[in-house]
Amino acid sequence: MKKTILGSGIYNLDIIEVRDYPQWPLQRPFTDRETLREVGGTCGNVMSILAWMGWDSRPLALLDDSPEGMRITADLKWFGCDCRHVSNTPDGGTTMLWCKHKRNPDGSPKVSCRAGAPGGSRFPKRRFLRMRDEAPAFLEALEEAPSVFFFDDPAAGNRVLARGLRERGSLVFFEPAKVEGNTGLDAVKASDIIKFSDQNIPAPTFVDAFDDKVFIQTLGPKGVRVKVGRNSWVVIDAVPAEKVVDTEGAGDSFTSAFLDRIAELDGLDEASVIEAAGKALEFSGRSVAYMGSKGIVRAAKG
Repeated sequence: MKKTILGSGIYNLDIIEVRDYPQWPLQRPFTDRETLREVGGTCGNVMSILAWMGWDSRPLALLDDSPEGMRITADLKWFGCDCRHVSNTPDGGTTMLWCKHKRNPDGSPKVSCRAGAPGGSRFPKRRFLRMRDEAPAFLEALEEAPSVFFFDDPAAGNRVLARGLRERGSLVFFEPAKVEGNTGLDAVKASDIIKFSDQNIPAPTFVDAFDDKVFIQTLGPKGVRVKVGRNSWVVIDAVPAEKVVDTEGAGDSFTSAFLDRIAELDGLDEASVIEAAGKALEFSGRSVAYMGSKGIVRAAKG
């Protein structure tokens, strides 16, 4: 499989803060400091990591022209993405996500996140291609379908892209935060691989309605389990991490490494899926040793 991917979904500007406790184990006083500001979001992370892995990675993002929106575009280019389908216009949408690394009273790590938009708004601002005109026009103008289409938001325009690109031979990977109602089921139906976490979707009963998909459920430190077609779930144990600094990007690292290996195996049989998941667990286990969802990439790029 050619390593080409188009990704439409969530592109945030992540602001990573760390809370320091100068008189620990006392939790007060404390000071907060910003340590990193970069493109994030599930789609943003996957597209950036795959670009670093050597893929022809083409984000599809309709951002605004604020400094934050322009920063997301610049970051995508820095990671190696082809940004021909990224726009920064006044009617676009940009979401900012503040993630603060703190400690619980027992010393265990804790992360709190809040979303907003440029200008002080406390509400995320996202825009996707409209299903009635923009998404069909985009498909018609697209000369060559990518090997993989990735989306993480079941917006109507994204579902149009998923159906259209799947018909043209693209492998469609859907990574939802939840699967609810007809919208979520329609997105699953339009996809080949569906990945989700046990935290967001602990009881995925909807998988029983499909016998032609690959389902991947991440289990945190326990690893993942996969279900291929009509086969039963298979659990793949996690690879113990030698050092844990930040686990927030582990899932996106898994997705990226999984797709990279599946492209090399060029198949979705159970053996290939299990092998790819094992390789992905190894990579995600290494990724948590770095701060930020793409810290392992930044360290490699210098």
